[in-house]
Amino acid sequence: MLLRCPVVGMISLLLAIAYSYMYLLFTTFTDVFEQTYGFNAGEAGLSYLGLGIGFLLGQYTFDILVQWRSRRTSARQQKLEPEDQLPPLVLGSLLLCAGLIWYGWSAQYRVHWIIPIIGTSFCGIGITYFFLVVQAYLVEAYTLHAASALAANVLVRCIFGVTIPLAGPPLYSSLGLGWGNSLLGFLALAVAPASMMLMKYGKVLRTKPKFVPEL
Repeated sequence: MLLRCPVVGMISLLLAIAYSYMYLLFTTFTDVFEQTYGFNAGEAGLSYLGLGIGFLLGQYTFDILVQWRSRRTSARQQKLEPEDQLPPLVLGSLLLCAGLIWYGWSAQYRVHWIIPIIGTSFCGIGITYFFLVVQAYLVEAYTLHAASALAANVLVRCIFGVTIPLAGPPLYSSLGLGWGNSLLGFLALAVAPASMMLMKYGKVLRTKPKFVPEL
């Protein structure tokens, strides 16, 4: 499916970005907060609270967005398409970009430790949107082949998740926390136009006979 279905490959790459960023943050929080703010091992563990709260807020607000969109579509008596799941992905990319820049520059200038942690909560919301949107889209778009589509997605994101975090320490050493996280944020921002392209052309691509999985 990764080779024959371009939509699966593209949407998997989008989630792989957020997934790799999540693990990059997981693996660098301890060093950042211990070296920048002098946290001990126990205190550094609390730096993950921002992401955790963001994950919870992301699930709650995503449910609100989905219900609002469903009511709006029902009122217009329109049929919901799988591509209707994708708009929160644009919002997720904006939140992830904003959260990374907030976190990076506040830590760079050693602002009070709560400020970068608040920034990471926006990253958590954005990452949650990525996960929920992509998996819901693949299930609705590929129905009978949903398990295969999700497996292809897991393959791509796990490859990114195991490799990209290795670049975190060298990236921060070369560019610093501010520009290093800004670079990651700008790359995450590229997801927005890619999501808009899928909203417009996704149905055409996935329904072309040569791109439809065989039974």
